[in-house]
Amino acid sequence: MAGQLKAVYFLMSSVYLTATLFVLTADNRRYFAANPTPGTSDEVSRRSAHRVLLSGESGGTRMRSLDDDMLLPYSSYDQWPRSNLSHVRDCQPVIFGDTTHETFPGHENSSVTSSSTTRYFVTKLADFRGNVKDAYGHYTVINNPLKTFSVVEPGGPNGCIDRRRSTVVKTSKVRGCRAAVNAGFFDSETGACLGNVVADGRRVQDSGGIQNVNFGIRKDGTIVVGYLSELDVLQEDNPFVQLVTGVIWLVRNGTVYVNESKLTECAGLQEYGTMDKFVDVVSARSAVGHDAEGRVVLVHIDGNTEERGVSLWEFAEYLQSLGVVNAINLDGGGSVTLVLDGGIANYPADHCADNQTWHCAREVSTVLCAHDPDGATSNCRVVNMHTSLEVLLLCTIVGWFLQ
Repeated sequence: MAGQLKAVYFLMSSVYLTATLFVLTADNRRYFAANPTPGTSDEVSRRSAHRVLLSGESGGTRMRSLDDDMLLPYSSYDQWPRSNLSHVRDCQPVIFGDTTHETFPGHENSSVTSSSTTRYFVTKLADFRGNVKDAYGHYTVINNPLKTFSVVEPGGPNGCIDRRRSTVVKTSKVRGCRAAVNAGFFDSETGACLGNVVADGRRVQDSGGIQNVNFGIRKDGTIVVGYLSELDVLQEDNPFVQLVTGVIWLVRNGTVYVNESKLTECAGLQEYGTMDKFVDVVSARSAVGHDAEGRVVLVHIDGNTEERGVSLWEFAEYLQSLGVVNAINLDGGGSVTLVLDGGIANYPADHCADNQTWHCAREVSTVLCAHDPDGATSNCRVVNMHTSLEVLLLCTIVGWFLQ
């Protein structure tokens, strides 16, 4: 009888283990389908046809955007303002003295488990005429940014050197981004990255004298926002580990700073003719900044140049209302793309080159990325599954011998 009971117990245990393994395997597959490992082909396979069109990838066919919503502060690279820091200091309002940039301690809290949080918003904004309109976009907060925030070259390392342009989707896969948004400006003819670029501690390029606003993080975690000299960028005792250049300092110390920034970034700015339009026109916009806790924030608002979206004045006021302390404007128009876990989450303005019925994501320059802390595993749940299975098997064997 005892032998028969053991046989029944063994059979029941085997069935239970087989069923458990089947459930865990199926759940494991569902987990990876919903949370694909960055860089795998499965990462975009779950996207709908609509999202595939937006991402610019469909099987082996690559769908490119028309680049038909270009929003440029200057008509060519040669017209980007070059000036020394003495000019920038001279242009500072009295309230800021001769300080050309602001520093702020970055957020650092080991008890915070999530690297970033993204929220979608629809809000009412009033233009300078008092007309109220809808604005919609995403707001991403990045905790512990020294470990979870990166500037990424287009398509990955050496993208700026090779003058590559790449979609945010492709670049985000290379770095394993949870959230990613387009960042720096680029030369539309050559694809060259413009301004300062430091990516994960590697100084890719400096601005070569271009005086536009910057956002960066130094090795000690300090956030730096503003105008930088060559010595600032090349500082070795506490170097930048992340750095990107934008155009127009939107919010400075909680104050809308658009007008001051226009005057500061270039002497005789009006001679270029397009800067006022660049600031005033409604369009899709993106920005990077930080809040009062030192968390990095990424914000974008969708739009289409001259049709919908926001001006930089409206954008700055909205960021101010969100409690953003410092923020700079990034590349806008058809470049604006937000990617969450490998899929496009917003609605890029550019039309597809092969069929203008659809919209396609533009190949852009650098990308700002929110990712898990380097060295941390994003597959803890799967590891726990296998651990639970091993414990269950061990308990079954022990139970068998104790009968």
